Amino acid sequence: MYTLTIMGRRNRTEIENRGAIYHIIGKGVEGTNIFTDDADRNKFLHLLQKMFELHKIHLFSYVLMDTHFHLLLKTEEANLSQAMQFLNSSYAHWFNIKHIRKGHLFQDRYKSHLVLNPLYLYSVASYISLNPVEARLVDSPEEYPWSSFQYFIQTRNKFTPSWLKIDKFLTLSQSTPDNFINFVKENHQKDNLVDYPQDFNKTTSGQIKNKIPENIEKILEKAKKTIGDIKNNKRLKSLLIFLLINEGYTIKDIATSFNLSRQSVQWINQKMEKKLTSDRIHSLWLDQIKEKLLS
Repeated sequence: MYTLTIMGRRNRTEIENRGAIYHIIGKGVEGTNIFTDDADRNKFLHLLQKMFELHKIHLFSYVLMDTHFHLLLKTEEANLSQAMQFLNSSYAHWFNIKHIRKGHLFQDRYKSHLVLNPLYLYSVASYISLNPVEARLVDSPEEYPWSSFQYFIQTRNKFTPSWLKIDKFLTLSQSTPDNFINFVKENHQKDNLVDYPQDFNKTTSGQIKNKIPENIEKILEKAKKTIGDIKNNKRLKSLLIFLLINEGYTIKDIATSFNLSRQSVQWINQKMEKKLTSDRIHSLWLDQIKEKLLS
């Protein structure tokens, strides 16, 4: 289970938690190319390495495109904003000097999406790996030199950078290099790349299955018939939200179904996670809810 981090727009240093996993997307302002040659890309990777060392961050997957980049990473400390500020500002300063330009390089602030379960983690890494294929830059993901996917394929002449934590990624996703390679290749062959972040819960491999085939509304109807009305029971409502998040539903969909803000849903999930580690009654109740609704 991954640590949940609330993604509000206000003071991020107050709402980020340790051990959170994020999919980061950085884009050039108004479609500007942020990488124009290999020197740009090498400089960015150098700054990435420095960011990981300074801010104790684990990188699981990355890809550098012309107008944007994707990172899949885990923070040991509650310092994502500080780390990304260092990376973006350092690179933008260097880029502007090199290319004799002024002004902002990146479009607003970076986007960050929480990764809450192994299915989501695996699918995000696959999506990142297939970006160059979707853009028709290469025919197969391992052919693209500015992506982490190449390091899953072990060769004698290629060594994985120390700052790319493939082993940690495989441990968290409960997989092996061959399984991940096959998973990515299966997605490629199906020719139906997922447009992130609409739905990463669709099963694309026999090794990973979505446990809830129904939509949230049907589950809420079933909950009302079997365990009670969530409108009048805050504890039941909180446990159900926690269950849905950890079974793969998006924060956005849950917030819509429960008529809550995304921040409220995230806060409830975080609170219940703490409750479940210290209160046996909550754990037992969660097991009963899961059995009645998901069996």
